[in-house]
Amino acid sequence: MNIYVPDYYDEFRCTASACRHTCCAGWEIDIDEESLERYEKLQGQIGERVRASISREGEPHFRLTPEERCPLLNENGLCDLYTACGAESLCQICTDHPRFRNFFTERVEIGLGMVCEEAARLILSRPRPMTLVLLSGTGKGRMPEEELQLLSMREKLFEQVPDIAGNGPEARLLEYLVFRHIADALYDDRLDERIAFVKAAWEKITEGRHDWPLENLAERCRVFSDRVEYDDEVLAELKIPDWLF
Repeated sequence: MNIYVPDYYDEFRCTASACRHTCCAGWEIDIDEESLERYEKLQGQIGERVRASISREGEPHFRLTPEERCPLLNENGLCDLYTACGAESLCQICTDHPRFRNFFTERVEIGLGMVCEEAARLILSRPRPMTLVLLSGTGKGRMPEEELQLLSMREKLFEQVPDIAGNGPEARLLEYLVFRHIADALYDDRLDERIAFVKAAWEKITEGRHDWPLENLAERCRVFSDRVEYDDEVLAELKIPDWLF
């Protein structure tokens, strides 16, 4: 399998306790089967604490505190499980976040989602257009005609970005929206709707922007991603809700 990532992918680093909008709060944190088995065998006080924090009602998940924080998130904004046992101890959803994937027959694209404030800052601050680089695989393989057509169409959309948005943060945002949302047309055959959705999202996020500080645009991107890209019902409509901001 050929895996492609944006050229800035390896620059991403979680800011941990410095993050103002931690991904360890306000989200249901599901636990995959492999991680659950590992937690059942985890030794010591941290193992006991982890098991006491798991709810098995429905899909296994961590039981949030009354403040909707992960029970393993300490007062300094750090994960006690990570601190005690390392990155390999995290469940799959915590390992993946804020990454998303575009799936093709012999190609997977991994991107960074703007729901993470650091990912948003990294993407918007890039001085040049995004390019995809091969992370693993040979880069070879035959793709079905419909996938080749979609990639060709997406490339044309990328080429239009400078005419629409220049070459600053707004352009990086438009590239991100094209990268994240157009590939799903392979599964629902809603290419025209998805192009319209990308355009509407970009216009809504940048509406009224006149030399905003980068952090202001990044925050609007984070809110959009949180309220639209991570809400399956809203995203399925491919419409931007009036209440977004």
